[in-house]
Amino acid sequence: MKNLIIAKRYAKALFNLAQEDGKIEQYGQELDGFVRLSGKLPDLANAIENPLYTEAARKAVFHSVADRIGLSQILKSFINLLIEKRRVQNAAEIAEYYHKLIDEHANIARAKIMATAPLKEGVVQDIAKTLEKMTGKKVVVEFQQDSSLIGGIVAQIGDLVLDGSVRRQLLHFKETMKRGALG
Repeated sequence: MKNLIIAKRYAKALFNLAQEDGKIEQYGQELDGFVRLSGKLPDLANAIENPLYTEAARKAVFHSVADRIGLSQILKSFINLLIEKRRVQNAAEIAEYYHKLIDEHANIARAKIMATAPLKEGVVQDIAKTLEKMTGKKVVVEFQQDSSLIGGIVAQIGDLVLDGSVRRQLLHFKETMKRGALG
């Protein structure tokens, strides 16, 4: 929970700067690039996150890398601040929340659709259109094949779950039968 609060605070600060500069997408891409690089190079992540190294040494390592990957001055300053405040290990969570802010700003909702077998593109688009009408937002769909479903479709958008699976229908039928038998 604490990491989420930290991520939100820093992501909002960077997002506000990005809005002022008109570089919302650019800063998001740069932050993603830094997070990916840190993930691919654990020695780099250790060098800039480990409090056993001096802050000056951690910043020096970061700046040599930042210059090579071409980070903007704002991103350099932002990650420098994360190093100072010992929050650089939260960069992935910050990037994730930053992208939620981008989606919110662009009125986009992300949905997961799960089914036992791949769906035709037209079906996915129809589901997306229905979700767009329900939410009033542009919906970006991610499809996942889920072999644990007996059949049907489950759609999740934020906290809202629309369960049209056969399993759910069977559970509903079972509950109806219990009530009928007991009532």
